[in-house]
Parts: sequence; structure tokens; C-alpha cells
Amino acid sequence: MKNSLALCLCLCLAVAACKSSAPEEKAPPLPRVRVVQVRVGPAARTLTVTGVLTAPPGRDVKLAPLVPGRLARLLVSEGERVRAGQVLGEVETGPASDELQQAEATAREAGSAARAAEARRARTEVLVEHGVAARQDAEQDRSAEAAALAAEQRARAAVELARRKVRRSELQAPFDGIVVAVFIRQGESVDGSGQPVVELAATDPLELRAFVTQAEAARLHSGMQATLLVEGVKGTRSGEAVMVSPSVDAQSGNVLVRIRFPNPEGELRPGGIGRARIVTSQEGSAVKLPSSALLPLGDGGLGVAVVEGGKVRGLPVTALFEEEGQAVVQGALEGGESVIVEGGYSLPEGSDVEVVR
Repeated sequence: MKNSLALCLCLCLAVAACKSSAPEEKAPPLPRVRVVQVRVGPAARTLTVTGVLTAPPGRDVKLAPLVPGRLARLLVSEGERVRAGQVLGEVETGPASDELQQAEATAREAGSAARAAEARRARTEVLVEHGVAARQDAEQDRSAEAAALAAEQRARAAVELARRKVRRSELQAPFDGIVVAVFIRQGESVDGSGQPVVELAATDPLELRAFVTQAEAARLHSGMQATLLVEGVKGTRSGEAVMVSPSVDAQSGNVLVRIRFPNPEGELRPGGIGRARIVTSQEGSAVKLPSSALLPLGDGGLGVAVVEGGKVRGLPVTALFEEEGQAVVQGALEGGESVIVEGGYSLPEGSDVEVVR
């Protein structure tokens, strides 16, 4: 009997020991999600375009002497900055200079003759008043004076014409800019018929010439603000659209847009590639959240998953537009809500979640 009791006691102790050593069952882990707060503030809708930096129309010119001859002096090279009125080169002025000297000498002679005729006419008039000379003599002297004055005027016009010929042999910068190209080297001949010697382009301001689709062009108009980003140039530049072409390019079917940017320091270079963001519309107060928070709904719309008290609640929204990973939406959101941006896909309504930072 004692052995039976001892055996029962051992069995009870063994069962109790087994029960105490069995592991406790743990609850399954909650889905882990990352959230951000919905923001309310101003938002801008933009259009990003890529184009080439160029001088404004009429500010990129090819200069040529208007007289034939040998290019005696070339004073600039590619990439050099010049000022308005600076002489860039000069064709041999031998014949033109000789013509100018001759015209100036003729003008001096004509001026002396005119002064002499004027003095003679004045003396004759005095003599006529005293009855010493005849009125016919005075009339002849007045006629001679008029002829001398006309000859002087013709001589002065010939001097001005000769000076113009000399100036035509010079290449002068019409505005501040940079020498883009040199076509004729010093010592080579020019024909005087518009053969270009140098190309000059203004650098302040510069324009970004870009092409956009017809649908994008419908959103644009002159005066819209824009920012420019150019590789290799620190920071951005502010400017504005100055022209949206009223015609469509026949080859590409796109529309030309010109956006002008100040360049007082000359950091932007003609011919460079730039990317501009044009502000097409402004929202004074908009609900903004990351685009990754938008979830597709079964009806084809969009929604977001909001975490409230550790539980998930879905809300439908309408996306107005997206810019650089941020979406502007309309709906039940008022700002400050915690929306799921990671881990919220396919979570049932009311699910418990763990928010991670």
C-alpha cells in the first residue's frame, strides 16, 4: 500500500513538473508600419522642362566689315568678354584713309573759299551803301558766296562719307558679350559683302529654349515664374517665361517656350543644358502628403490608411497633382493625421499595428 501511494505521488509530481516547464503561448506580432503627419500649407503645381541656354533674339550676331581688304588686326579670341563699342578687328584702311585725308583737305579749301567770299560780299555791300560800287557787283558777290557755301557743304559731306568708310573697316562690339566664334584669322582677306569675321553673343540675360507638348503649352503663358538648375553651377536661378510660341513645330509637333534668367556674374554659359521648373498654378492652402501614402481602392479610386489609437482606418481621397514625391489631395483629411507610408498595403479596416519611426 505504501508503495502504491509513493508511486502515485511520483506521478503527480512528474505531471506538475511537465506542466510548469511547458512554454507559454505568445500573441502573434503586430504589423509594423511607418507613418508621417499630413501637412497643410501652400503648394505649387509646376512643369519641368529641359532646354539649351542661348542669348535673347537679336543678341547673338555675326560681325563683318563692309569694305573688302585684308584683315590687318584681330584683337579678340574665342571666349573673350568684350564691352559695347570695343574694337574687335580692322581691315586695312589704306585707300579709305587716303580718301579721308583728301576729303578733309578739300573741305579746308572749301571753307577758306567760303570765308573769303563772305568777306568780299560784306565789303561790296559797304561800298554800295556809300555809292562807290554798283548794286550789280553786290549781287554777284552774294551769288559767289552762296556757291562757296554750297561747295563747303559738299566737301563736309564728302569728309563724313570718307569717315564712314573708315569706320566700316572696323569691327565694333554692339553690346557687352562674349566672343562665341572667330571665322577669319588675322592676315586673311575679306570680301566686304557680309562675310562674318566674329560671332558675338550677349550673356546677361540668357534664355532657356525648350520644347513642350501642346497639352503642356496650354498650361503656360508669359510671366510665369521659373527656377533654373544647370549642372556644374551652384544653386538655382530665378526667372520668368517670356514667350510661348503661338505656332507648333512642324517636325516635332511641339511648342517652343523661352524662359529668361538674369546672368550678371556670367556663371551661365551660352550653349549649356539647363532644367527649369515653371510654376503653373498656386494653391494657397492644400493638404500635402507623400505619394507613397496613396493606396488603390477597389472602385478604382485612391485612399490612405490612417492610424488612430493604434488601429488602421481607411479614408478615400482625390489626388489633385503630384510633384517630386509629394501629392496634393482633397478629401476627409484636415491636417495632422498620421498616414501610413510603409507597410500599410492590404491591411484590413481596424487592424492593430505597431508604429515605427
